[in-house]
Amino acid sequence: MGYSEFHENVNSISEKTKNLVDDRKDILIVSNSSCDGIISASLLIKAIWKLGGKGTARFLSRLDEEILTDLKKEDHDFYFFTDIGSGLSELFNKLFSKNWIVLDHKKISLNEIAIDDNNAILNPWKHDIDGDREITSGGISYLLAKNLDKRFLDLSPLAIVSALGEYQDVGEKRSLVGLNNEILEDSKKDGLIQTDIDLLLSFNEFLPIHESIASTYVPYLYGLTSKSEKCLDLLRKTNITLKKDGRFKTICDINQEEKFLILETIKSHLSSQIDSNINNLENILIGYTYVLPSEEHGSHLYDARRFSELLNSSALSNKTGLGMSICLGDRSSSLEEAEKDAQEFNKSSQLLISKILKEKWRIFDRGLCLFIDAEGIVEPDYIGHLSRLLGSHYQFMNKVIIIKTAIDDNYSKYFFSSLLKGAIDVQQMTKELSES
Repeated sequence: MGYSEFHENVNSISEKTKNLVDDRKDILIVSNSSCDGIISASLLIKAIWKLGGKGTARFLSRLDEEILTDLKKEDHDFYFFTDIGSGLSELFNKLFSKNWIVLDHKKISLNEIAIDDNNAILNPWKHDIDGDREITSGGISYLLAKNLDKRFLDLSPLAIVSALGEYQDVGEKRSLVGLNNEILEDSKKDGLIQTDIDLLLSFNEFLPIHESIASTYVPYLYGLTSKSEKCLDLLRKTNITLKKDGRFKTICDINQEEKFLILETIKSHLSSQIDSNINNLENILIGYTYVLPSEEHGSHLYDARRFSELLNSSALSNKTGLGMSICLGDRSSSLEEAEKDAQEFNKSSQLLISKILKEKWRIFDRGLCLFIDAEGIVEPDYIGHLSRLLGSHYQFMNKVIIIKTAIDDNYSKYFFSSLLKGAIDVQQMTKELSES
């Protein structure tokens, strides 16, 4: 099992998809309400439409038998499930017979792989490829579209956006690895994405340096994120000339020595805030940038990481349709609305993190594991995003994070996030902490 078998799987699914399009079958794409889900559905629907097929998309945050039964009543000819649906093969077979396909990068069970007699699951884990690091559902949809028609190579930047949205920049200097890197080469070859190594601060190509630092949420810079004046005060203590010709400089205006000084200044500030030395900030704040030169300089779409943040905020604000319209090419009122929503979303995230940090009783630190009780302040669909933000906070970095929030009066939801998987018994730790 490996890459060649995975690509054979892509070929097989693409042939099936082409037949559906040629036969004018009515296709429903059901996708997850996430950045990756928006991109995955957008890539599929764009390919289907360009080839003359019939397709619509629907975004959901969960699937169960009741929801799937309602979808069946709509009487579509075929169903694609993207970034959602892993583990539901038996239910899909029961309701949709053989008229379904799942495209997903999340890990699936050996049993589900074993019962996939119809080759209806396109998932890297089937072929011993790490779907947490090497490819997203958006990347899978791109490879499928590319296989349908080489004209769809121009869709490759969206697959890179989805990889960054899933924090799959896990290589050296936050580079992309495996299948993601193969997709990146498609983008670079046609000049659709340009890469460089620089400080990874938000909007560093056009915002003043202090505002760029304040706009950086991943990593979460304690005491600096969202605090522009504090960042400016900090920079004034350095020997860097902050203005040129009457305007504030951007990161692009300063030399490497000055960039290093900014990094050391941020590191010193964070160390003082958490009373601990910080030694690896450069591994997070220096790395590969990915820009889309065809997009407007300074917009959320110019930098692929900011693009992913925009789509993530659309998903978590229940505006997946808005995110999809941008992926399909809308650059007018939709983009303006989404950018405003992203700004408000970031403000809300900052307030929420501040509340958690202030209410110390919510945090149980057990060394390697951190348990956060977010009941009453965090909606269930939001805790994945919150966990990633907290995981990039230096107080909690290199810890297993478990966040708990209430679904209703009887049930709670736990979200587990860490690069240290396997280091602890998560189920046992969750049980102990929930009883404490």
